[in-house]
Amino acid sequence: MHQRFISPRAYVQGAGALESAGEEFAALDADRAYLLGGETALSTVEDEVVAGLTAAETEIAAIARGVGSCTHAVIEDQVERVRETGADLVVGVGGGVSMDVATAVAHRTDALLAVVPTIASTDAPTSTVAVVYDEAGNFLEVLHRDRNPELVLVDTAVVAGAPKRFLAHGMGDAMATHFEAQAVAESGGETDAGGRSAFAAVDIAERAYRRVEEHGADALAAVERGAVTPAVERIVEANTLLSGLGFESAGTAGAHAVQTGLTNVGVREPHGLLVAFGTVVELVLQDRDPEVLDAALAVVFDVGLDVTLDELGVEDADLARVGEIACEHGMEHEPVDPSPERVDDAVRTADELVRRRR
Repeated sequence: MHQRFISPRAYVQGAGALESAGEEFAALDADRAYLLGGETALSTVEDEVVAGLTAAETEIAAIARGVGSCTHAVIEDQVERVRETGADLVVGVGGGVSMDVATAVAHRTDALLAVVPTIASTDAPTSTVAVVYDEAGNFLEVLHRDRNPELVLVDTAVVAGAPKRFLAHGMGDAMATHFEAQAVAESGGETDAGGRSAFAAVDIAERAYRRVEEHGADALAAVERGAVTPAVERIVEANTLLSGLGFESAGTAGAHAVQTGLTNVGVREPHGLLVAFGTVVELVLQDRDPEVLDAALAVVFDVGLDVTLDELGVEDADLARVGEIACEHGMEHEPVDPSPERVDDAVRTADELVRRRR
């Protein structure tokens, strides 16, 4: 198995980036566009996206508002509508769910894909990955498009105008990327890119974590007032581009495995919050040096991602199942030999570490 590094065709970021949407969409040379996204996201940037497509002489085939979950039923419905309209470009607008649905639909219809994130809460926008859930919100599977998006267009002024918790959740995803990349590289596991961890991706993953460590608190202070500063630009790039490239071409492991376990015992808290907790669990499981664990905990607290099992609504009786699910969904990429019992113990320990630090 060889190293494999993949990435979007174009990534554009900056305050006012949507003002150049026409130029960016024109480079795609599409005839008909199908927009999909959440109600809030589309209400925020629909006019700018439509204006950009119009300037690019791309017809608006249809707009699907209120895409609230990524299930097989939602994907099938959107695929059918794209085919009916004859659209050759899917434009996903919003957060992680919209990105996942857009990615799956573009793959099924062989359409071009452009994504316009309105929040920086996950690293989904740059990837080929679509995470599918069942109707109850439990994780089902990961689907992959045959290529990354043709365009990722991030207007940081829009991102800075969203509630700051979304940026914090993205930092939870970004910090995990570093430690998971190390784990997969050491264990020799296969990445979402379909190969071994690329050296460049492992380096990029570390840069994502360092950005959060160095600039996370300052970025949150800025977006509290809707401001765009260099710290905000660095963190949006870390959450979206660096973490996206890092996770896909360097791999995911224990932190996301724990997140999946928590999700499938009924926890419905944001992905990034659960992944941040999962990172602490992963470091305990790996028996990392105390200073590494302490530094990671400091980041978790600095950006307000500290959470306990009680706050998540997880009871002791749930933990055995969390361990079992985690071991079925990513723990095999850890450089240790995890068992459901060891994961259970690491989860309890991570919870106690959070409690004591408070």
